[in-house]
Amino acid sequence: MLTRRRFLAGTTGAVGAAALTPPFDALAQAAQSRPATPPAAAPASTGNVSAEIRALYDRAIVIDSTTIGGPDFAVDQAIDSGMTASIVDLPIYPRTYANAITALTEWSAAFRREGSKFVKVLKAADIETAKRERRFGVVLACQDASILDASTFSVHDSNLRTLELFYDLGLRVLQMTHNERNAVGDAFREKRDAGLSRLGEAVVDRMNALRMIVDVSHCSDLTTLEAIERSTLPCVISHSACRALYNTKRNKTDEQIRAVAAKGGLFGVYNMTLWMTDKPTSSVDTVLDHIDHAVRLAGEDHVAFGSDQAILKNDTPMNAYLAGMRAYAQRNLGLPGAERIPDHVMAEELNHPQRMLRLADALSRRGYKAAAIEKIIGGNVVRVFRDVCG
Repeated sequence: MLTRRRFLAGTTGAVGAAALTPPFDALAQAAQSRPATPPAAAPASTGNVSAEIRALYDRAIVIDSTTIGGPDFAVDQAIDSGMTASIVDLPIYPRTYANAITALTEWSAAFRREGSKFVKVLKAADIETAKRERRFGVVLACQDASILDASTFSVHDSNLRTLELFYDLGLRVLQMTHNERNAVGDAFREKRDAGLSRLGEAVVDRMNALRMIVDVSHCSDLTTLEAIERSTLPCVISHSACRALYNTKRNKTDEQIRAVAAKGGLFGVYNMTLWMTDKPTSSVDTVLDHIDHAVRLAGEDHVAFGSDQAILKNDTPMNAYLAGMRAYAQRNLGLPGAERIPDHVMAEELNHPQRMLRLADALSRRGYKAAAIEKIIGGNVVRVFRDVCG
């Protein structure tokens, strides 16, 4: 199996990273609500965090709605960072049935290991267990339904049986498409947008029956809306940004953000600033601008943060990571997701094991109240997970 780490080791620069990061590879009472019109933003700080924010963070359930990795990271460091859990994309490329089986087997062994610090999250109560026992909750996910294999839906239900197998192995979040179309539907990069396929409709239906979370982060516009409309349970856009602020099809329209919220779902803002601003530099405030816009559209009950990075941090040197993204953009220049050569990749302040604490601090400085901060840094993910998975 070609993992993310092994793939990167075999490439020059971070071109492999471009191929493997998921973007290539989503209301409190009035007294505690955030103001409808944001106050003037003070520069976000990553220095000293106030006692109030640290106390809030320590008591909160903290979840990153999109990370990538296998069980070989320093789990104690993740626990010490204050993260309760993470939605973890299987670190495989290409995303095939065989590679998914291998990755899920590795995670299964990690969960079963004596003294394991991991909690296999199947229900919302498992997230609460991770918090209470100071362990790390792992929600297993995959960013491409291509792991269900080539379509056989007209003559056989093998794809749906495979979905059930992955469910039995612990997979709880499945993204309909990655960058390219698959047997389930169209992705954001395609020339034409045909939406969900017949198989895709059946997959959404079966995921609802199993109580799995439908993720539409990389999907085309029509696939996104059709999946949300067809699903009887909340869907998620686990990691994206607002197209109204930066015009790329990798980001979601106001209509899509409102649609996922209207069905009780979630919009996760990522830390991929190359698709968030055309300014020559970026910071945590770039991410906050997109969170602001999403909250205005969907309300604070439906917004989260999905870093789209490694569970702890991306260790690729920033100059190498940027070089890889520039190489990807040059190869695909003018196509969706490669509209320009980027000047930056991420807000570096959030490339850190304590990124969620730093985000909470930045949200507070931006004017968000405690109740809204707790929701954005994890509470909303728990609520959707409970609504869908039980």
